[in-house]
Amino acid sequence: MVADTTYYDALGVPPTATELEIKKAYRKLAIVTHPDKNPGDETAHARFQAIGEAYQVLSDEELRKRYDKFGKEDAVPGGGFEDPSEFFSMIFGGNAFVDLIGEISLMKDLTTTMDITMQEMEEEELAASAEEKLNIHEEEAKTAAGTSAEGTAAAAPAAAPAPAGSATATDAPASEEKSEKPTPTPSSGTSTPRRYLGQQAIMDKSEEEARMEAAGLSAEEKELHKKSKKKGALSREQEERLAAYELERKKAREERVNTLATKLVDKISVWTETDKGADVTRAFEEKIRLEVENLKMESFGLEILHAIGQTYIQKGSSFLKSQKFLGISGFFSRLKDKGTLAKETWTTISTAIDAQMTMEEMAKLEERGGEDWTDEKRAEYEKKVTGKILAAAWRGSKFEIQSVLRDVCDQVLGDKKIKLDKRVERAHALVIAGNIYQKAERDPEEEGDYMAFEQLMADAMTKKGKDEKEKKKKEKKSKHEHVEETTA
Repeated sequence: MVADTTYYDALGVPPTATELEIKKAYRKLAIVTHPDKNPGDETAHARFQAIGEAYQVLSDEELRKRYDKFGKEDAVPGGGFEDPSEFFSMIFGGNAFVDLIGEISLMKDLTTTMDITMQEMEEEELAASAEEKLNIHEEEAKTAAGTSAEGTAAAAPAAAPAPAGSATATDAPASEEKSEKPTPTPSSGTSTPRRYLGQQAIMDKSEEEARMEAAGLSAEEKELHKKSKKKGALSREQEERLAAYELERKKAREERVNTLATKLVDKISVWTETDKGADVTRAFEEKIRLEVENLKMESFGLEILHAIGQTYIQKGSSFLKSQKFLGISGFFSRLKDKGTLAKETWTTISTAIDAQMTMEEMAKLEERGGEDWTDEKRAEYEKKVTGKILAAAWRGSKFEIQSVLRDVCDQVLGDKKIKLDKRVERAHALVIAGNIYQKAERDPEEEGDYMAFEQLMADAMTKKGKDEKEKKKKEKKSKHEHVEETTA
């Protein structure tokens, strides 16, 4: 019996859960509840923090024992709770790949950009509230005007006409009112009645401002209402913040490329700065293989290694071919690289769209409910959505990794201060290392439940491929039946 089950409940596991079960539950929930995946949900950040706190305690053997025995107060880590926003960087290699690819900035860039642009959405909601106030006020004014008109029409027949030539007490104010009307000017052709001081102040403003003041809108609501008329455009402050962040991002990328280029030159110098004999080449290859043995066991380790290998081979081969046949082969290699880049771009975008569509589909099914929407069906969809979100995140991360590495390779191979012969040797070293990275694989016994992320993504993408094939098969069958009916 444990003293408190709050953390277990947060992760959706029983107090008897194993370390592996806790890790799998946390990873799954962290993907689904991440604030980036729940824009507009004010509770997302709190839920994300809660499961991060729960995992930090339950994944630590000593903290878990103290928690089970005494509760939350006695299970606080010595250095305090970590920020779980580092979760996504942990999924894709963590710190193990920093010397090869640097720190993946995709999620940080998305989060920062969303923080800036989400301000516009919040303002639009407030502006909509201001618009609603205006509409309510106008409806009330119309209703009041209609009631007043009905009362005047009913009172008119009951009034007795005054005898001709008689002077009444009401004539004087009437004549005074007439005399107060200003003489119309030739330019206007109309007369403007004098208003009371408060009314005149309103009329001096635009009609829109008068409506807002009459509805009792605050200064902030007035400003937001004006902004809502320019929907789709970011405010000047937001544009400036985005521009400033873009400059910061560009500078960080340049520093990242420079650092990685220096590290890559140091890595391949083991081969390029020697006689490059058979023994040295074998030693260099063995060094890369040992590195691969460690890295392949990281989360998404194989996928990252293959992405690195593919880029090294492309850039190295392209450079070597450009030195032959007057550069003609190099031209076709660069053309092929551009085709690969275009394909990767399209795949990245389509994967993100597919994930979004699946999330919307699940939301509709959840809203509709019914007997068909069972717990099993919900769990199946949650797994599917999680896999597709992972696939989209990986595609985006892979695109970033290869984009950065292309710049790194260009810097290493295109440095004019280095002799051409040495740059050719560097290209050969890239191809050697790239082939080893690209051929990295795990043994069957090395595959396990801790590779749950890759499996989730693979299942989601495999199902997508099967669904598309099934759809095409049905369309083909339907078309064939239609042709047979027509010929008959």
